[in-house]
Amino acid sequence: MDPSPLDHLLLLLLLLLLLLLLLLTAYITTVRLLRYRRKQAIEAPFLHGKRPLSSMTTQEAHTIITQLQELEFPYAFSKARRIALLKAGGIPTMSQLFAATGQNNKRNSGKRAVDTEVLLREVQSKPRDSDRYIMAVARMNYLHARYRAAHKITDPDLLHTLGDGLSEILTVISRDEWRSLTDVEKCALGIFHKNLGEDMDIPFTSLSSHEEGWRDGLHFAKELCEWTMRYEEDVARPVETNDRYVRVYVDGGLEKVPGFVRGVVRRVLAAQVDGVMRGALWLEQPGPVLLFILGCIRQTRKVFLRYLSLPRFSPVKIVHETADPTTKRYYFDRKGLQPWYMQPRFWARWGPGAWLVRILGGKVPGSRGDRYQPQGYDLLTIGPEPQRGRGVEEMRVDMDVIKERAIATCPFSHAKSGF
Repeated sequence: MDPSPLDHLLLLLLLLLLLLLLLLTAYITTVRLLRYRRKQAIEAPFLHGKRPLSSMTTQEAHTIITQLQELEFPYAFSKARRIALLKAGGIPTMSQLFAATGQNNKRNSGKRAVDTEVLLREVQSKPRDSDRYIMAVARMNYLHARYRAAHKITDPDLLHTLGDGLSEILTVISRDEWRSLTDVEKCALGIFHKNLGEDMDIPFTSLSSHEEGWRDGLHFAKELCEWTMRYEEDVARPVETNDRYVRVYVDGGLEKVPGFVRGVVRRVLAAQVDGVMRGALWLEQPGPVLLFILGCIRQTRKVFLRYLSLPRFSPVKIVHETADPTTKRYYFDRKGLQPWYMQPRFWARWGPGAWLVRILGGKVPGSRGDRYQPQGYDLLTIGPEPQRGRGVEEMRVDMDVIKERAIATCPFSHAKSGF
């Protein structure tokens, strides 16, 4: 009996199904083979006793962090910077300083947040001996100097800021990403933050191993994160200036949207911090339904990236590599409701994203003339308006000191590593 047309159709469908299964299996296998290749390459020099972590150089640490930030976990690094900036308002001395200096109001808070992120992106993305890293650190030091001299910013506050930047990277990657960091990668992060702390003249005397020194960057990273958590437990309290900080930083950017949306955003942010900081920031407790939804989104993303997504081959650059040839300044591409330092190109002004910004009550690049400095930023002058253009001579002295420190290539090669 000859096969019927229906039999031919069923056979064809079966062959197509088998082909699809074969292609899917091949794709998943390819993802598995490629997904962990970068991790294995980063670990390889230090595995099986080849080299101790204490031998990792500053340049090696920078290369590792660049791969993590631009290729492996760009989302996590970006999110960690934003959460660390938010958590700064949970420390009463910091929120009180923001309020006293006029940097925590509707007019200035947006620029302060962008300036801080610009400087963080510059130091995280550039080698320690590069001009841009050195200028960014020197600018931070100048902007902090008078407040440190007046004891309005304390050494423990700055050490907490340094440690919180590190601990949020570790926390966000551990909680949200498709794989955890290895000890080699944590060591690189520890080296970077120790170098940055030294360049910012932050004493490490609050850390328990400051006298005998740290074995390696991993040891330093663990100790700094543990101290940071204890400091938050001891210091973070729900004072009025903390509440005002969050209302300006979060609510102020969403004033054009319905109130219930602001409430959801506040609860989503609350889900990203622990109970101590949630209370200090006056954030409402997220309910079980919201936590369930956020958990489902997080797990779905993890599974997709781990098993179905090829590794990123094109890096996500967090700063522009070259300055504008006319203005000699750098543009900034952070998406937000205030277009600080953004180049007013046609798509940025009239594309779909720009229309969404307009609907939410924000401004697009080029709005209000030079109000948002569309010519870009200059690392020698960036900062609050009263400090604009000031401090260049003081910075040059500091830059020479930082440049001399950058000569040291292996920060944990000696037993004594405290500062």
